[in-house]
Amino acid sequence: MNKIKTIIFACLLLSITNELLAQFPGKYWVKFKDKNFSPYSVGIPSAYLSARSIARRANQGIGTDITDIPVNQTYINQVNATGAQVFQRSKWMNAAVVIINNASQLSAINSLTCVLSSAPVGKYIRTKSEEELSVNAVTPSFNKQSSVSSYSYGPSFTQVNQIGADCMHELGFRGQGIVIAVIDAGFENVNTNPVFDSLRNEGRLLGTRDYVQGNTSVNEDYLHGANCLSLIAGNTPGQLIGTAPKSEYWLIRSEDAATEKIIEENNWVIAAEFADSVGADITTTSLGYTTFDNPSQNHVYADLNGRTAVASIAATMAARKGIFVLNAAGNEGGGAWNYIGVPADADSICTVGAVNGSGVHAGFSSVGPTSDGRIKPDLSSMGQGSYVCNSNGLFSSGNGTSYATPILAGAVACLWQANPTKTNMQILQALRATASQATNPDNVYGWGIPSMCAAHNLLNGTNVSVNEIIKATHFKLFPNPAKQQISFSLNQKPELITLYDVLGNDIAFSLTEKQSNTFELVFTDEMANGVYFISIKTTEGVINSKFVKE
Repeated sequence: MNKIKTIIFACLLLSITNELLAQFPGKYWVKFKDKNFSPYSVGIPSAYLSARSIARRANQGIGTDITDIPVNQTYINQVNATGAQVFQRSKWMNAAVVIINNASQLSAINSLTCVLSSAPVGKYIRTKSEEELSVNAVTPSFNKQSSVSSYSYGPSFTQVNQIGADCMHELGFRGQGIVIAVIDAGFENVNTNPVFDSLRNEGRLLGTRDYVQGNTSVNEDYLHGANCLSLIAGNTPGQLIGTAPKSEYWLIRSEDAATEKIIEENNWVIAAEFADSVGADITTTSLGYTTFDNPSQNHVYADLNGRTAVASIAATMAARKGIFVLNAAGNEGGGAWNYIGVPADADSICTVGAVNGSGVHAGFSSVGPTSDGRIKPDLSSMGQGSYVCNSNGLFSSGNGTSYATPILAGAVACLWQANPTKTNMQILQALRATASQATNPDNVYGWGIPSMCAAHNLLNGTNVSVNEIIKATHFKLFPNPAKQQISFSLNQKPELITLYDVLGNDIAFSLTEKQSNTFELVFTDEMANGVYFISIKTTEGVINSKFVKE
């Protein structure tokens, strides 16, 4: 019996030892108790924030506070003195990511009087290889554009036009002077891909940071961020025009595509802090977190209250420091999880769901509400069949709220450029108020598909025309591009419909009411490929819209 007990004890000891050894070397999230005796002052933010960051806050009546003060260097030195290595630090959370090599170092750190707590967040050595996404190249066969004077959008017209980004472009607002921080998993070949030629040549790529590896190189990492960037910053006339082709960009890596570890949330916090410090106006993130390689760290639905997950807390903080924060809703719709992820549950940010080119909800797009009952997503844009440039310079159609988010982010940049005295929350409220479901938001579309020029009119104090109100709340035109027919939905029967080309020539059509408040126009004339306009007279006013015939 004693021999059996000895064997059992030895096995138990070996198991515990192996478990402890498996933790090291590892990354830990070490939180500090205070920021006492800091050499920095809330009253002198220029010591730790850029002039642009300070100006962004000042323009919105936002000051600095204790969360802006850097982590106390004395505390960092004490942690490093244990033999561990401080890898990254977070001023907002008063914490640091620390590489700890053994249990004695962890014990020494936890015994420091400045340390509040510590928790493992990831192994130091990566164990998986990154997977490449397959690319289906598409060669454009036509050249679409929204008007004779605007960009030649090519197949990207639908995603740009659906949210009215082309309307802002035609007014001269292409994102000039707006700084966008793209936080993602890597930006493969951004330094060579021709779709980013103008971004590089015009000096609008402001810099890069990698908070996974702890360096500034992101061009050799995963392709996902580069794909997303093409939807905002890409500029290949006749093929793809991004929604903010003249904005300035920071590219920040927070995600390790090879793993799914909770440290990636901590990396996101640090990335958002950096974006704030360099004065980014907008952050766009096509990442989200629900479950991890270590199941003990998984989120549960109750966590989705915007106040539990560290990345969600930081996203709200970023918004309250004057940044317009966009985050993908997630691609869990219809699956076991179904709901949005972290940090899409954050308060005061714009969570983005996906629709197709006809404005219909994409089944994969994650839904709300948050666990505390708030509507999510906030807005929707095209994430099914989005036209994207891959890291090898070829074009393809892709799916995901990952794509819906940057498409909308660029349009927001144009809108904010046009209304520079408005706050980030005024921009968000205007977008909600003029979106397609403004009067009846839900947890599938949120407030719906936004209309940039309608929001622009509202922000300007211009009397928003009846046309824009009807279009924003009750009108949908689909499919766009069209082939032999086009349909529209409206909350009332039209009194008169006119269809004409860019020269003002009337186009013949037949009209059928397919179902209640949905009408189909079948083209009876031989129509060349190009842009066409539709005018619909109702008892409330006249709706003017446009579409592409392909």
